[in-house]
Amino acid sequence: MLTIGQLARCHGLSTKTLRHYDSIGLFSPALTGRDNGYRYYLPAQVAELGRIVMLRELGLSLDDIARLRGADEETLRQALREHAARLQGEIEERRQRIARIERHLTQTEWSQTIMQTPDIVNLPAFRVVGLAWSPQDEGDIPALWQRFLQREHEIADARPGSSYGLCQPLPDGGWRYLAALQSPPDAPVPDGMTAVEVPAQRYARFRHVGPVSGLPATFQAIHGSWLPAAGLEAAEGIEFEYMDERFLAPDHPDSLTELYIPIR
Repeated sequence: MLTIGQLARCHGLSTKTLRHYDSIGLFSPALTGRDNGYRYYLPAQVAELGRIVMLRELGLSLDDIARLRGADEETLRQALREHAARLQGEIEERRQRIARIERHLTQTEWSQTIMQTPDIVNLPAFRVVGLAWSPQDEGDIPALWQRFLQREHEIADARPGSSYGLCQPLPDGGWRYLAALQSPPDAPVPDGMTAVEVPAQRYARFRHVGPVSGLPATFQAIHGSWLPAAGLEAAEGIEFEYMDERFLAPDHPDSLTELYIPIR
């Protein structure tokens, strides 16, 4: 038989760990001395402990390992597949969290933009056609643009060289975003796309220079300080981003996006 120290050394464990496993009923000695309390283990228990160590190294909890005691090979494989799926979910969640942190850092950087005084412009009505996304939908706005760029060629007689990102308020108090191109009034709407008539409107026009990840901070500055400082008040209506040849790439530091905010 093996002493607790011998068995612990076989797997690079401490004797304290083996005593803990015994206390929770996970792995107990074959024999405990009546007089001295020494723990002794059978040679066959070397492999049993090895399986516990292996499962711990793979990240399974002690409770999960206890439930798998005596399980056949297929049950063990299924448990590992489920564990791998959970880990993949955790990895994706952490990636999304990192992306949010990076967006926040970028927004914080771009939020230091110097105060802007807007240009006041009056635009006639126009029509756009594109793909729509709302907060309850799957994905996000960058993913919407990826889908739209693959299909923009389907829009007939679209105005070349420019695109629009529209934020449209909805009657129920919600909103939706459109990645779109300007299109003639009588042009057909491709399957799955939406046409929006933007009415004639007076706008405050601002400039955003830098990655699109900094746009939320710019919009916050517009509504929180730049409009009030200019003595202007936003009106209920469609606000939009306008991009032309000056928009170099979504993450380019010199990309220019014009922001149009409807005003009273």
